[in-house]
Amino acid sequence: MSIHNDNSKLSRVRHLFVIVDALIILYVALDAIAQVLPPHYSPLSQAESLLAVGPYGYVMTVNFLIRGVFSLLFVYAFVQILTMLGQNWRIYKWGLYAVGIWGVGALLLAGFPATGRTLVIHTIIGAIVFIAAPLGELSISLKLGQVEALAGVKKIALVIAVLGVLFMAFFWGVLPFLHHLKSSYGGFFERLLIGSVILWLATISTYILLHVYSLKPKAASPADTLVEQQYEAS
Repeated sequence: MSIHNDNSKLSRVRHLFVIVDALIILYVALDAIAQVLPPHYSPLSQAESLLAVGPYGYVMTVNFLIRGVFSLLFVYAFVQILTMLGQNWRIYKWGLYAVGIWGVGALLLAGFPATGRTLVIHTIIGAIVFIAAPLGELSISLKLGQVEALAGVKKIALVIAVLGVLFMAFFWGVLPFLHHLKSSYGGFFERLLIGSVILWLATISTYILLHVYSLKPKAASPADTLVEQQYEAS
């Protein structure tokens, strides 16, 4: 593979992560805008999904679509960078699948608002994605050290992922039994969970974006080939 082709592929991957970061910034901005629009839902006590209900609900609906797009684009771009580095992306497949579920779930949430007949479906989708994403990010973070080019981001990624899992465990395992706390601050704890997932994606994406030209592709070793064959057989 020529140096020109290597640089060209790295440039394309870099553009993917630029889009991921840009969409994350847009998501945060639209979320803030939706929050201040009528009927002025409380960010402390009410779920983010309620922002998609009301006269300006379309803003949050669009935001769900944006969240789904940047999450799925991240998964695709991450697979591409691993492949370029000569790494077997299947080692990370369960974590990537989980993040993919988070992305697909966001797209589905846009079509099933948290009101009326679709409330139950919305709640089920929300439960699945809120469990899948933190666990998936933790799974990926634990293995980042296996890739020399990504080892520099492992520590911060692992810290964020662990916090996400703790937020998830508290949100589903503890908060439902603390009725006063849930009624007063349920929205806040939900946003901590959502924020940890998105912060993790932004951290990995930005790290790769800033270091992409220093990532050196390498040929797959016999050990990598053996591992890949084992994953394909499983």
